[in-house]
Amino acid sequence: MEHSARPAVFIINSLEGGGAERVMVKLLSIMESYFALQNIPVHLVLLDNLPESQVCPDYVHKSVLNSEGSLLQGYKQLKSLLKKIDPAFCFSFLTRSNFLNVILAKQLGYKSIISERVNTSSHFSGGKKDAVSRLLVKLLYKRADSVVAVSEGVKADLIQHYSVPESKISLLYNPYDITQLNELASEVVNDIPDAPYIIGVGRLVKNKNFSLLLNAYAKSAIAEDLVILGVGNEEAMLKTLAKTLGITDKVHFLGFKSNPYPYLCSAEYFVSTSNAEGFPNAIVEAMCLNKPVIATNCESGPAEIIAERYPYRVNGASEEKNGILCEVNNVDGFSNALISFNSSVKREHYVKKSKESAQQFSYAAFYERVKAIIEKDD
Repeated sequence: MEHSARPAVFIINSLEGGGAERVMVKLLSIMESYFALQNIPVHLVLLDNLPESQVCPDYVHKSVLNSEGSLLQGYKQLKSLLKKIDPAFCFSFLTRSNFLNVILAKQLGYKSIISERVNTSSHFSGGKKDAVSRLLVKLLYKRADSVVAVSEGVKADLIQHYSVPESKISLLYNPYDITQLNELASEVVNDIPDAPYIIGVGRLVKNKNFSLLLNAYAKSAIAEDLVILGVGNEEAMLKTLAKTLGITDKVHFLGFKSNPYPYLCSAEYFVSTSNAEGFPNAIVEAMCLNKPVIATNCESGPAEIIAERYPYRVNGASEEKNGILCEVNNVDGFSNALISFNSSVKREHYVKKSKESAQQFSYAAFYERVKAIIEKDD
């Protein structure tokens, strides 16, 4: 296939800690051989000069602007830089970068590829600033040459609420290095409970709905302990709730762990009670470690991972192809799901299904999807 010698540019707000930032760096690392083979120079542009938690690969030319979160400053500085680089395409992550990418593509004559990493409607919850952002998404996203959604739920939201043509949207699940996850899981840690346990991982905030997990866990009266990894503004409330429910001696709040995988690997199975997700990384990581999964059927991601169907609705709890899906905010449903996993035969079945399902999120699968997105309509 004939390729332009013009460079490829990737744009993101910064490389601060966060899921989108991690995926951007992984994308650049995974695709290094592709760009080398095509002899395409690669640039990474950061809109803001902020502390970096992610390391840009050495082969990439990194430029750091100083827009200080301003769309106008970002426009001026990015336009000047892109004029010099003269890219064949720009691939952006996060809303502000996406806005600038689409606007400048029309002016400078390159292909714009934008990526939406969260459920847009859930992300813009309210307020004047969010209303403006929603309007800009509706005006600009449909003008991109290509739109990349992290899940079927995010894709559906873009089509239904922001008028993005389905023909422009490609699906790109986050990539997972299964070998590396297993290596990290082998690290020795000294605070894993002695008793068998199940595990939930995430920020202790309202959206993650750990109060549902505690209530369902107490009602189920299963034998396993419960480990919760994470910190957040609901921590004190959740600890009080555990005490009220009489389960303090069985629930272990172990705080934030930079390497959660040894705890996940030693668990009997993984549980998630979120009200909303962009794409639930923790569910896939659990599957990569061959853990059975019980999760709420929130927007977006769990249904397409666990049931391999979207859109999809469940009442109470439902045994699906790759795990158990539960109705959002349904204590009885989640409690029943926990009880159903008392069956060792059922658990072993879902161990096998998790292992099989994880392959669609491998680096090799991600490479092929990104290649197809870049070469689309070339």
